[in-house]
Amino acid sequence: MNMKRDYLYGFIKIVNRVMSTLLFIILAICVYLFISLNILSKNYASIFSYTVFQIGSNSMAPTITTNDLILVKITKNVDVDDVITFEDGNILVTHRVISKTGHGFITKGDANNENDKQISTEQVVGKVIKVLPNMGVWFKVFTTPKIIFLVCFTLFMFSLAFSYTGKKILTKNDDFGIYYSGIEFKKGGKNVK
Repeated sequence: MNMKRDYLYGFIKIVNRVMSTLLFIILAICVYLFISLNILSKNYASIFSYTVFQIGSNSMAPTITTNDLILVKITKNVDVDDVITFEDGNILVTHRVISKTGHGFITKGDANNENDKQISTEQVVGKVIKVLPNMGVWFKVFTTPKIIFLVCFTLFMFSLAFSYTGKKILTKNDDFGIYYSGIEFKKGGKNVK
């Protein structure tokens, strides 16, 4: 019986550590993104030279459509036929490179009839390496501050529920102790539940 209980408590400690680590990672990413986007006023934030964007138009249909998510590798090293994301003022555009010029690139949306104006290499954010179809809705949901708060709160509550300090003996100065197994009171020098 004690061996089963020890395995259970060991499992509970592992679950608690995993949940605490997940909570810390989520909070760290949220703080980083908040600082990058709101305080430093960047158009996008990258993690390990990658960023994610939600597509808002069908200019790249059928390759990329509205509400798709794209994973972009931050790089200026792009070639003809690469799908890239670039900055056009405060707007981020994702189109295909159709030619290189001496001063930059000419791009065009797959569904567009006309080429875009020439862009410089400095305007390039990076190259699209993965398209996640129809994931934009979930991206909106999970980047909503209320949802992030609820996820963090839930992880914290689970972490608290699974925390276990182990059973301890009450010292002579303690009248009671609160443990995972319940509350223990001291009566006449003996520990009782």
